[in-house]
Amino acid sequence: MIVLFPGSFDPFTLGHLDVAERAAAVAERLIIGVGTNPLKRGFISPRARVTLIAAATSHLANVEVVLLRGATVDEATRLGAGLIVKGVRSLLDVDYELPQAALNYEAGGVDTWWIPTRPALAHVSSGAVRELLGLKKDVSRYVPPAVERYLTDNRN
Repeated sequence: MIVLFPGSFDPFTLGHLDVAERAAAVAERLIIGVGTNPLKRGFISPRARVTLIAAATSHLANVEVVLLRGATVDEATRLGAGLIVKGVRSLLDVDYELPQAALNYEAGGVDTWWIPTRPALAHVSSGAVRELLGLKKDVSRYVPPAVERYLTDNRN
Protein backbone atom coordinates (compact mmCIF):
# COMPACT_ATOMS: atom_id res chain seq x y z
CA MET A 1 0.00 0.00 0.00
CA ILE A 2 1.12 3.53 -0.78
CA VAL A 3 0.76 5.86 2.20
CA LEU A 4 0.86 9.66 2.21
CA PHE A 5 2.24 11.47 5.27
CA PRO A 6 1.36 15.14 4.62
CA GLY A 7 2.36 18.17 6.63
CA SER A 8 4.09 21.50 6.56
CA PHE A 9 7.14 20.12 8.43
CA ASP A 10 8.47 23.63 9.04
CA PRO A 11 10.88 22.37 10.35
CA PHE A 12 10.84 18.55 10.30
CA THR A 13 11.25 17.30 13.89
CA LEU A 14 12.23 14.06 15.56
CA GLY A 15 8.51 13.55 16.21
CA HIS A 16 7.87 13.70 12.46
CA LEU A 17 10.77 11.32 11.87
CA ASP A 18 9.36 8.85 14.40
CA VAL A 19 5.98 8.86 12.65
CA ALA A 20 7.69 8.44 9.27
CA GLU A 21 9.76 5.49 10.50
CA ARG A 22 6.74 3.76 12.00
CA ALA A 23 4.59 4.34 8.90
CA ALA A 24 7.40 3.21 6.58
CA ALA A 25 7.65 -0.03 8.55
CA VAL A 26 4.13 -1.04 7.44
CA ALA A 27 3.82 0.72 4.08
CA GLU A 28 5.00 -0.62 0.78
CA ARG A 29 5.85 2.99 -0.08
CA LEU A 30 5.63 6.08 2.13
CA ILE A 31 5.37 9.46 0.47
CA ILE A 32 6.10 12.39 2.74
CA GLY A 33 4.26 15.32 1.22
CA VAL A 34 5.40 18.84 2.07
CA GLY A 35 2.43 21.16 1.92
CA THR A 36 2.41 24.91 1.71
CA ASN A 37 -0.10 27.44 2.94
CA PRO A 38 -0.23 30.51 0.68
CA LEU A 39 -1.52 32.55 3.63
CA LYS A 40 1.59 31.83 5.71
CA ARG A 41 5.20 32.83 5.20
CA GLY A 42 7.22 29.70 5.77
CA PHE A 43 10.21 29.53 8.08
CA ILE A 44 12.10 27.25 5.68
CA SER A 45 11.34 27.26 1.96
CA PRO A 46 9.24 24.30 0.79
CA ARG A 47 11.97 23.06 -1.56
CA ALA A 48 14.55 23.19 1.24
CA ARG A 49 12.14 21.24 3.47
CA VAL A 50 11.88 18.53 0.82
CA THR A 51 15.67 18.29 0.64
CA LEU A 52 16.09 18.24 4.43
CA ILE A 53 13.40 15.59 4.93
CA ALA A 54 14.94 13.44 2.21
CA ALA A 55 18.28 13.65 4.05
CA ALA A 56 16.65 12.87 7.41
CA THR A 57 14.85 9.82 5.99
CA SER A 58 17.62 8.55 3.71
CA HIS A 59 17.93 5.41 5.88
CA LEU A 60 14.37 4.43 4.88
CA ALA A 61 14.49 2.76 1.46
CA ASN A 62 10.76 3.00 0.79
CA VAL A 63 10.35 6.73 1.50
CA GLU A 64 9.96 9.46 -1.10
CA VAL A 65 9.59 13.17 -0.30
CA VAL A 66 7.56 15.41 -2.60
CA LEU A 67 6.14 18.90 -2.68
CA LEU A 68 2.35 18.83 -2.56
CA ARG A 69 0.55 21.03 -5.06
CA GLY A 70 -3.03 21.04 -3.86
CA ALA A 71 -5.57 19.67 -1.43
CA THR A 72 -4.31 16.69 0.57
CA VAL A 73 -7.02 14.30 -0.64
CA ASP A 74 -6.44 15.30 -4.27
CA GLU A 75 -2.70 14.80 -3.86
CA ALA A 76 -3.26 11.40 -2.23
CA THR A 77 -5.31 10.36 -5.25
CA ARG A 78 -2.77 11.80 -7.72
CA LEU A 79 0.07 9.97 -5.96
CA GLY A 80 -1.84 6.68 -5.76
CA ALA A 81 -1.97 6.69 -1.96
CA GLY A 82 -4.73 4.62 -0.43
CA LEU A 83 -4.10 5.93 3.07
CA ILE A 84 -3.11 9.16 4.79
CA VAL A 85 -1.17 9.01 8.06
CA LYS A 86 -0.87 11.83 10.57
CA GLY A 87 0.96 12.03 13.87
CA VAL A 88 -1.01 13.17 16.89
CA ARG A 89 0.52 14.40 20.14
CA SER A 90 -2.59 15.07 22.21
CA LEU A 91 -6.35 15.34 22.16
CA LEU A 92 -5.93 18.85 20.74
CA ASP A 93 -4.32 17.33 17.65
CA VAL A 94 -7.13 14.77 17.41
CA ASP A 95 -9.74 17.55 17.63
CA TYR A 96 -7.98 19.36 14.77
CA GLU A 97 -7.39 16.26 12.64
CA LEU A 98 -10.80 14.60 13.05
CA PRO A 99 -12.81 16.87 10.71
CA GLN A 100 -9.98 16.81 8.15
CA ALA A 101 -9.94 13.01 8.20
CA ALA A 102 -13.72 12.90 7.74
CA LEU A 103 -13.60 15.34 4.84
CA ASN A 104 -10.73 13.49 3.15
CA TYR A 105 -12.75 10.28 3.31
CA GLU A 106 -16.02 11.86 2.18
CA ALA A 107 -14.46 13.97 -0.58
CA GLY A 108 -11.98 11.45 -1.92
CA GLY A 109 -12.49 8.07 -0.30
CA VAL A 110 -9.06 8.16 1.33
CA ASP A 111 -8.94 7.00 4.93
CA THR A 112 -6.69 8.58 7.59
CA TRP A 113 -4.85 6.72 10.33
CA TRP A 114 -3.32 8.53 13.27
CA ILE A 115 -0.06 7.48 14.78
CA PRO A 116 0.26 8.61 18.39
CA THR A 117 3.49 10.35 19.25
CA ARG A 118 5.78 8.51 21.60
CA PRO A 119 5.57 10.11 25.08
CA ALA A 120 9.20 11.25 24.99
CA LEU A 121 8.42 13.34 21.88
CA ALA A 122 4.91 14.56 22.73
CA HIS A 123 6.13 18.07 23.62
CA VAL A 124 8.08 18.52 20.38
CA SER A 125 6.52 20.68 17.66
CA SER A 126 7.75 22.72 14.74
CA GLY A 127 6.42 25.84 16.45
CA ALA A 128 8.36 25.08 19.61
CA VAL A 129 11.53 24.55 17.57
CA ARG A 130 11.02 27.88 15.79
CA GLU A 131 10.46 29.59 19.15
CA LEU A 132 13.63 28.08 20.62
CA LEU A 133 15.59 29.16 17.56
CA GLY A 134 14.29 32.69 17.99
CA LEU A 135 15.63 32.59 21.53
CA LYS A 136 18.97 31.30 20.18
CA LYS A 137 18.62 28.00 22.05
CA ASP A 138 20.02 24.62 21.01
CA VAL A 139 17.44 22.55 19.12
CA SER A 140 19.62 19.53 18.32
CA ARG A 141 17.62 17.20 20.59
CA TYR A 142 14.38 18.04 18.73
CA VAL A 143 15.34 17.77 15.05
CA PRO A 144 17.30 15.31 12.89
CA PRO A 145 20.99 16.16 12.35
CA ALA A 146 20.52 17.38 8.75
CA VAL A 147 17.82 19.80 9.89
CA GLU A 148 19.91 20.98 12.84
CA ARG A 149 22.87 21.70 10.55
CA TYR A 150 20.65 23.67 8.18
CA LEU A 151 19.09 25.65 11.02
CA THR A 152 22.49 26.37 12.58
CA ASP A 153 24.04 27.40 9.26
CA ASN A 154 21.09 29.66 8.38
CA ARG A 155 20.52 31.25 11.80
CA ASN A 156 20.43 35.01 11.70
